[in-house]
Amino acid sequence: MGRSQNINYQGDTYRDDRIFVMNLSRGKVEINDEISQKFVLVTYRNSLKFVATRADHFDTKEDAENYIKKNEHEVPLISQNGKSLPIPDNVDTREFWLNWLKINNFYSAVSGYQNLSYNHNIDGGAFGKDNYITLVISDNNPPLILEDTTNLN
Repeated sequence: MGRSQNINYQGDTYRDDRIFVMNLSRGKVEINDEISQKFVLVTYRNSLKFVATRADHFDTKEDAENYIKKNEHEVPLISQNGKSLPIPDNVDTREFWLNWLKINNFYSAVSGYQNLSYNHNIDGGAFGKDNYITLVISDNNPPLILEDTTNLN
């Protein structure tokens, strides 16, 4: 993706036009002390603080990718004042979105690209990173997202 565009919007500084970005990774999911391998999709506020705001988990990569393909294009954009990219009715939504990403030198979450904090990767992301997320879910607490970023540079 390259270095941040440093866009100020509603009191925060964003890395680029997208208010949120998603990363798909294999990872561990711990639900009430039972651990299993899943595909974990983490949504981050795409600001310089780069804070995780949501996590979902899926049994298969195909399920995760289908979810991304259905929802990724709805990300709010700063250039659209917090609304998603306007996509004409007569075009394929996914192809239009992928073309917009390409024009802007961004990547879809299904591409394998991992958006990362500038503290962990000087470029703000990279390909080839996987299996660094642990999602801890318990009955009485919000989900806890743990990232092992020691080998992400």
